[in-house]
Amino acid sequence: MASHNIKVNLASIAKLLNGQLRGDDIEITGLCTPEEQVSGCMCIIAQKKLTELTKNGSAAAYIVAEGLVLETDKPQIIIKDVKDALVKILNFIYPSEEIKHHISNHAAVGENVNISNPCYIDNFVSISSNSSIGKNTKIYPSVVIGENVTIGENCIIYPNVTIYDNVTIGNNVIIHAGAVIGADGFGFIPGANPTKIPQKGTVILEDFVEIGANSCIDRATIGATIIGFGTKLDDLVMVGHNTQLGKACLIASQVGFSGSIKVGDYVVAGGQAGFADHITVASGSMFGGQTGIPNNITKKGMYMGSPCMDFTKFAKAHAVFQELPELKRRIKDLGK
Repeated sequence: MASHNIKVNLASIAKLLNGQLRGDDIEITGLCTPEEQVSGCMCIIAQKKLTELTKNGSAAAYIVAEGLVLETDKPQIIIKDVKDALVKILNFIYPSEEIKHHISNHAAVGENVNISNPCYIDNFVSISSNSSIGKNTKIYPSVVIGENVTIGENCIIYPNVTIYDNVTIGNNVIIHAGAVIGADGFGFIPGANPTKIPQKGTVILEDFVEIGANSCIDRATIGATIIGFGTKLDDLVMVGHNTQLGKACLIASQVGFSGSIKVGDYVVAGGQAGFADHITVASGSMFGGQTGIPNNITKKGMYMGSPCMDFTKFAKAHAVFQELPELKRRIKDLGK
């Protein structure tokens, strides 16, 4: 299925991508996937295994990674960087909309709220007193924003997001539907009726942060929970109180950070990885899915397993683990 209807010549696409056009300069009406090709559309062929789909494919043209050979007489655009090409094409097909100033009559805006012009505030948004919204920010329906909240410029806040009091959000931040920013950290003194520790700190989302749907960023007990510049969180990520994530981290779905963790820059964590509280994580570290991290990670590397270990060591240990039933049988035979 085509992703969108457009009308553009291949020569224009080749120029956009800094690619080389081979074949006729035909008009393209959309973008499709290699698996579901559509007549009149173009698709990207980034891997050798996808080249087979072009032999009898119905797409009108192909954008091809340099070095791949297609068995087709249809036009091709040869490019070097496939990921960069995809970003450019999608931005071309779906250009950023111009924000027109609008505050819905069904929005609830408290006292001393500063909403820059232009901003788009949709139906049933609630903005409490002494908060401010930067220009070119769009807030979708049913978002709740507490008191003394600062939201920067060029932000997108999707439906049903809840932002508690005293939270600071930078510029160019995206928060997806259902996320909760600034709920109380999980702090209790154990006992017959555990005593709640007041959570009086804040949350800071720095510029270009993206928070996935239904993720939760807890406020600090004292001080701030911080998500660093350019860090991206997937859906269903949990960040505990007083944790600090560095810049440009990539955190996949269902990762959990306990409280008071200091994570360096450019850290990557696969789905369902879990980080124990009060640890530090070296910049550039990478963690596979379901990895458990109980202690400090002082050296950049790739880690896997629970408790985690160096990935190479984990792979060797896992290979042995798979052989345990056979090893057990051999030992029993030796005993006989």
